[in-house]
Amino acid sequence: MNLAAVGTLIKQRRAVLGITQQHLAAVSEVALVTVKLIELGKGNPSWQTLEKLAGALGLEITVGVKTMNVDETGLRVP
Repeated sequence: MNLAAVGTLIKQRRAVLGITQQHLAAVSEVALVTVKLIELGKGNPSWQTLEKLAGALGLEITVGVKTMNVDETGLRVP
């Protein structure tokens, strides 16, 4: 997960909605300091925290899985 990109997305969505970090924290029931850290691309938010923020912002979190190429020993190869 690229936390810097997640933080940027949250900050941009919050700006589009015209809400403050304080309002997002209250609506999502996430600590204000956590919202600030995530928007700065710092911290280590749990999946649950990200879901709360996404829900408050009208966003949906999805997970993508891709197959990696590995050799016969199980090591990743280009």
